[in-house]
Parts: sequence; structure tokens; C-alpha cells
Amino acid sequence: MEEETIITHMLGHSPKVKLMDLLIIGRELAYSITDMAEAAGVGRTTIYRMLDDMLKDKVLVKKGKYGRIQLYQLNMENSEVKLLVKFFDEVAKINSEKEIARQTMKIKVKARK
Repeated sequence: MEEETIITHMLGHSPKVKLMDLLIIGRELAYSITDMAEAAGVGRTTIYRMLDDMLKDKVLVKKGKYGRIQLYQLNMENSEVKLLVKFFDEVAKINSEKEIARQTMKIKVKARK
């Protein structure tokens, strides 16, 4: 069973959603193709198919090399990417607040017993 995240729960488990979820969560990190494929649970071939469009649309940027391996990172200069990250952060905040409220209710119920 795949791990469910806030984004995949809301938007589904398509390869692009899973990759963007990974990149947004690890927005400060640089990834190789293999890193992205393994961490997002997507095939390398699928990553390669998405890569050209993501570079052309400036969603991803090349972030140097590690030996002969090209590294890529989410382009935080892109205004559309900034909006996606803001959306993710707001949804995460809302979900955190809901979970805190749920846990607080559990503690109150246990305290009454």
C-alpha cells in the first residue's frame, strides 16, 4: 500500500502528483532522476517523460552535478511553484490544527474517565 500524504489524499496518486508532492516537501533538496523515482514511487522512465516539460515550464531547475549525475531542484523562483508551495503549506497547517484538536479531545475524554 502506498503512503498517503495530504496532497495525494486530495489530488490522487498520479505520477505527477506524487513527484510534485516529493519536490514540495523536499523543496530545499536537489534530486537525481533515480532519487526522484525511488522517493516518489514512480518509474525512472516516467520521470524522464515528465522532465522536459518540467524544465521547459521552469518548475524544475538543474542544480549542478554530483560526478556525472545531474541534480534537479524545485524552482522556488517560479511564481506558479510558489503558489503550489503556499497551497501545500496552508493545507498542511489546516490538517495539523485538526489533528491537534482531535488529540486534545482524546486527552479530555480520557481525563474525564
